[in-house]
Amino acid sequence: MRIPYLDFVPDLAPPFDLAPHAAVTGRTSAGAGLTMRPYAILRADGESVRVGRNGFFGERATSHIAHGVLGAKMGDDVTVGRFGLVHACTLEDGVVVADGASVTDGAVVGAYSLIAPGALVPPRKVLAGGYVYEGHPATPTREIGRDELAEVASAIRAGRPSALGTSDDLPPLDALPFVPQGPFEGVLHAFRGRSPRLGQSYVAPTAVLVGDVELHDDAGVYFACVLAAGGARIVVGEATNVQDNTLIVTDAQRGDTIMGKRVTVGHNVRMGSGRFGDDALIGMASKVGDGVVVEPGGCIGAGAHVEPGTVVKAGWIWAGRPARPFRAVRDAERAWFAEGAQTYVGYSRDYRGK
Repeated sequence: MRIPYLDFVPDLAPPFDLAPHAAVTGRTSAGAGLTMRPYAILRADGESVRVGRNGFFGERATSHIAHGVLGAKMGDDVTVGRFGLVHACTLEDGVVVADGASVTDGAVVGAYSLIAPGALVPPRKVLAGGYVYEGHPATPTREIGRDELAEVASAIRAGRPSALGTSDDLPPLDALPFVPQGPFEGVLHAFRGRSPRLGQSYVAPTAVLVGDVELHDDAGVYFACVLAAGGARIVVGEATNVQDNTLIVTDAQRGDTIMGKRVTVGHNVRMGSGRFGDDALIGMASKVGDGVVVEPGGCIGAGAHVEPGTVVKAGWIWAGRPARPFRAVRDAERAWFAEGAQTYVGYSRDYRGK
């Protein structure tokens, strides 16, 4: 679906192929040949997303921007695999971002490079073209020729296994596993007699909420997210945002997921049960195990893997795989987190037309 944002309407050159539940918003522009698989999202509200000719985005791939600061710019023949993330960065011609890989704010990936499955390119990193980049942070491991890279891109686009392009470490790519009682269309789904409650909040039309899910005022749940309570509770506090393609899944045995006020949960996050205090930040592409507690103002870094039962102390950043204490949050970062949460309050109201 093509979704306006304020006065901005997506500009897609034909032909293009948007699968069911894929979404393109706002000031997105794309050259001819754009292909988007189910639950892929190009979201251009606070800045532009520009895609060249023959762009491809696999299931649950996400592209977004840094509000008023950086757009996302992609050249021709860019391939983004399943659950891949391209955020406020530049991908030159022919770049392949493999399954579960992430490229973050201000990074530049040179032409005909491969970001390997699960790798993360840190903010502002400039990567030379023609290499394979692996790990967290992504580092060059070897050169890659055009023919080999084309084969990886072809495999991703065709859904064929590829050692360099595809991954088994992915969440469900469809919504069906999260809606056990059916029907399977729509955003809001009851589970064992409990239904979602929204308040004055925003839920994107490709999101899925299941069971005892409560959204407080000015909260937002964005495109292709899944919040499945499964007999437990999920509470999204006032002015809290859950960004595109994040999956928050729990059940009665695992326990509740409670988020306070002004919490930011980044894109492509996987979370279970836990408690997340006011003003916490959960970085994009992170994996957060059950029973995690993030105290008020705590932060989980982008791409971190947080082990079950971890307690992130107030005002601290945890980072790495597995995540460990990194350092205290700086005053400038705390102000930036608050500004980002307020930006999402604006998005919630704008998308609701309020």
